Amino acid sequence: MSDSKQRRGQSTTGGASFAPVVLEPSDPPPVETLNRHGKGPFLLGCEHAGNKIPSTLGRMGLTETELTRHIAWDIGARRLTERLSDQLDSPAVLQRYSRLVYDCNMTVEHEGAFVVETDGTHVAANEKLTAIDRSAREREIYRPFHQCLTALIESRRASGQCFAFVAIHSFNETVRGHHRPWQVGFIYNQQSAMSKDLIRWFRQNTNHEVGDNEPYSPVDAVDHTIRVQAEVRDIPYTMIEVRNDLLRSDTGIAHWADLIARSLQAYADTKLR
Repeated sequence: MSDSKQRRGQSTTGGASFAPVVLEPSDPPPVETLNRHGKGPFLLGCEHAGNKIPSTLGRMGLTETELTRHIAWDIGARRLTERLSDQLDSPAVLQRYSRLVYDCNMTVEHEGAFVVETDGTHVAANEKLTAIDRSAREREIYRPFHQCLTALIESRRASGQCFAFVAIHSFNETVRGHHRPWQVGFIYNQQSAMSKDLIRWFRQNTNHEVGDNEPYSPVDAVDHTIRVQAEVRDIPYTMIEVRNDLLRSDTGIAHWADLIARSLQAYADTKLR
């Protein structure tokens, strides 16, 4: 049994059964929605916006310093999403809990959803998870985030308004001693059109090194949300990655929010009519 508390329920045969409790009533809800009724032509998602840990999991065997590292969340991504939501007058859906509890950009079956070893850190609370433990985290962390995204997407589709989905992430400058030269990257799966437009805009209007399916690509299994929320519905989309050393100050975040907002607005002016 994991270190989660247990909730008594009923089995399908009528006997008592137990399901792990992940979130207590005193814990914050897993999902936060910004500017829900924004009229802009985008819907923003941020799977790794927060580094909170449910009270049932303590600190998951981690130090406070480890919980502020990139292993726990996308540094700067939350504040970048907030600014973009405001500047583009577009709704945003943010996940409050750490990717170490459940990486909402992964399916429950993927080993990356509950990492045990990550960038030199051992996550003790994920070491002996049962299928029931995994299912409970999926139910209480993953599903609320994706259900909220789906509801907003379907509402937009029902309104007939043209819009695009944008996933906001950040990444480390170095990984295992390897330097990543890109300041920003755009990730896509089968539908590349929006990402290619934004890549062209950045290359024409800035001097930044721009990644085309870099620093990640679908080969790295980072495309779950853009596939299940946008690609399957034939909605234009992109996943934006900004290097996190550029998002550690208000000035840096404002700079990147302005650039990204300009590029997205240019895309909307020509393609979302």
